[in-house]
Amino acid sequence: MPEPRDSNLTHLELEAAIAQLQSVYWARVDDVDPLPPEELFTDDSVFELGSLILTGRAALAAFFDQRRQDNAAQGRTTRHLSANLRIRPIDAERVEVFSTVLMLSGNGEWPIPSVLPSIGDFSDVCVRGTDGSWRFERRKASSVFAAPNAASFAKSASGE
Repeated sequence: MPEPRDSNLTHLELEAAIAQLQSVYWARVDDVDPLPPEELFTDDSVFELGSLILTGRAALAAFFDQRRQDNAAQGRTTRHLSANLRIRPIDAERVEVFSTVLMLSGNGEWPIPSVLPSIGDFSDVCVRGTDGSWRFERRKASSVFAAPNAASFAKSASGE
């Protein structure tokens, strides 16, 4: 993989930084890390989740807050496993990232009986800020396999 142009990051440092961003994001979405996931996005970010399109950090904050409340009320637990991370430099401060995510969810006390997982492909654009940290500028999730209990927006394509 070519190095990003004019970057002080080595190939391994770039991979580690993007893998860490992805890992922290999923920990926050799954409420393993209590900090809000929207902090990992740029102010003007766009997030497409199937037919749901969220624009801006405020819209993301409202979505994740409602998701957290709904999960707590329903006793719902989720776990996301991200794999097959592929990074393509766009320029010194921006990369395109592709990954495959397996998502399990269920309700009740642990251990929760296993159900069919959902699997999605993610296409992201990540940007490095002036502080050196990476954030999502754009995320697009496309469901490949949707479990019966998947959210309705995840069961339909963008724009349908």
